[in-house]
Amino acid sequence: MATPLDSSSDGLVGRPQLSSIVTKIVLGGGSFSQQSHPDPTSLPVREIIQLALDSGIRTFDTSPYYGPSEILLGDAFSQPAISSKYKRSEYQLMTKVGRIAADQFNYSRSWIRSSVDRSLQRLRTSYLDVVFCHDIEYVTDEEAVDAVGFLLELVKEGKIRYVGVSGYPIDKLVRVAQLVRVRYGRPLDAVQGWAHLTLQNTQMEREGLPNLYAAGVNCVFNSSPLCIGLLRSGGVPVGTLGDWHPAPQGLRQAVLQASNWLDDRQENLSAVALRFCISKLLIATKSLGASMVFAANSVSELEDNLQTLTSIMQQEPGGETSHFHDIRDLRAVNKAQLERDIPLFDGVRGILGPWIDYTFEIPEKEWDIIGKEMRRQSAVQIDAEEGKEEHGRKTRNAASL
Repeated sequence: MATPLDSSSDGLVGRPQLSSIVTKIVLGGGSFSQQSHPDPTSLPVREIIQLALDSGIRTFDTSPYYGPSEILLGDAFSQPAISSKYKRSEYQLMTKVGRIAADQFNYSRSWIRSSVDRSLQRLRTSYLDVVFCHDIEYVTDEEAVDAVGFLLELVKEGKIRYVGVSGYPIDKLVRVAQLVRVRYGRPLDAVQGWAHLTLQNTQMEREGLPNLYAAGVNCVFNSSPLCIGLLRSGGVPVGTLGDWHPAPQGLRQAVLQASNWLDDRQENLSAVALRFCISKLLIATKSLGASMVFAANSVSELEDNLQTLTSIMQQEPGGETSHFHDIRDLRAVNKAQLERDIPLFDGVRGILGPWIDYTFEIPEKEWDIIGKEMRRQSAVQIDAEEGKEEHGRKTRNAASL
């Protein structure tokens, strides 16, 4: 079957569409950061990347914001055991620009150029497959659209191949995607959203995917199927930044209750959450461009995740004969496994109850999107806000009942 070609009018006609080259399963580099682990340099990143490639994963996502993640990935891909077996053209590297620290952003042309050049050096590559503007909700729409325009210039220079935006609020992602298409006469190649296609929140399915595809986005990357570590037993990940997870205590308690309920049934919350996410994604997108981004900080965790995913993924019925003999051949949902999982999905979502489709307050209400800094609150304002765990809760959508 011929590879779909990009018909955009940016001087790159004939370039393969992004969705035709990335894998459905993407390994994220967020776990190789201080946010997720006290000492990410101690992680077996080389072995993790080797296993991912050998299992058929060909797309990898990272960011300068993830501390040493780019450096660790660059080291892994440069190892002879990997570089002698896999050509650079056989896998895709995705990274980001714009977010420097938790409360520091720079979307200027000069910073974007220096950030891209630094990523090229850290990842030890001559080009980047995809570059996202990172967490666009923390800057104005105009800044995000301008940054996309400069990334498109870097595409023409050959430093990057595809351009996207990433963030949390779906309305912001959709709005910027629409503005980019109007401004530049061509759509974004990619959008990456996180924690909106999970056991706890499925708003990407209803509000994100249809509107992003309508805006011409070729490939949607759904990251954080475990809601940045919330949907697992043992609590949220804690690194050198401490407990930074935005989930309020009430949601955490509901997740703990759901985890215990699954334990009683000899099931694991993270495994059920992964199966829920990939099955939803495959069913909702069918032949459209979409991938799931997940992370692992050990070989055993990656092995477990791959086993979980392959239990509910299968080749398309009546489709082409297995070509890769790995996870790339699996692009449909195993209906037998899905039928076994539906009572588990319903049970967990029933326990989460009013927390279904709860959205985090991102950016924080104190964030000044113009000055790109946190506003100072008076003591009275702080006292008034204490204990309001319900802030940001959304009413359960009737369609999800």
